Amino acid sequence: MKRNFNIHDLRIFYTVVMAGSTRQAAQIMHLTQPAVSHAISRLESATGVQLFDRSYKTLRPTEAGQYLYSEAKFVLDELVRIDEALHSIEQFGGRGLRIAASPALALGYAPDAVRRYLDANGTRPFSIDIESSVQAISAVETMRADFGLGAVHRDSARLRFTPFLRADVVAIVHRDHALAQRETIAVADIPAETYVKPLWSDYVVAQGDIADSLILRSGMRAHMSLLPGTVRAMKGISLVNALSAWDIAAAYPDLVVRPLASRQWFEFLLITRKEAQNQELAERLLDALRAAAQERRTGVYAQAIELAG
Repeated sequence: MKRNFNIHDLRIFYTVVMAGSTRQAAQIMHLTQPAVSHAISRLESATGVQLFDRSYKTLRPTEAGQYLYSEAKFVLDELVRIDEALHSIEQFGGRGLRIAASPALALGYAPDAVRRYLDANGTRPFSIDIESSVQAISAVETMRADFGLGAVHRDSARLRFTPFLRADVVAIVHRDHALAQRETIAVADIPAETYVKPLWSDYVVAQGDIADSLILRSGMRAHMSLLPGTVRAMKGISLVNALSAWDIAAAYPDLVVRPLASRQWFEFLLITRKEAQNQELAERLLDALRAAAQERRTGVYAQAIELAG
């Protein structure tokens, strides 16, 4: 059975569930409460299902309502994406491009690469979203993003995975930490009480000699965006890829970078769809990614960052 319903009513329904009542939804959307109630009634008539259980004092979504709520977010997000793309075409002659970047690359490296891309290829709008490597694959596959930057590869008939660099795992350590004076740091020597473990939000384990890292205990954990400040506050130590370390050391002068005694690394990949029209853009972006990485290959990073391709 074909179900026709109004997008505005769907947006009102989503807001009602999110807010918990028609009164609060009306305030959020600057509508009257009767207008919100009428929209819910229209949506129920259009879908042919009851969306709320009205036997309670508060509105509770039925099973159908819960399902529609979960799907509505994707629909409404997609409408926002379409609207942004149309606006970009109107203003700039082409739709904006989106990158889904893993947290490990988003501190400074990915924005720097995008800046280089724009300097070389014009001012077409470009946005960066932070996603795990697994989510970046999904974002490109479902066309929520044009490109993905991550550390996970999988077999796919629709996607192309192009390795563009390998980054060793290094230590970032506060200058006052006991290990800061060493030329290299053995993972087994890191005190648990001063170790800040990255919450990669990536579900990715480094390659190489990682046995000691897997059993290393930590006094605190922090997301990549909070990791530098946490290490600084604790006068502690953490293990990150060399690209992230470069960005962190540039922003936090009291944190120093030291190689590890054991070799560990991440391989980073550009994720694209196998559509012909994407390939030229992908090559241009690869050039920008490699240029941004090459600039960082000085000092301790000369061996820790290796370009691929």
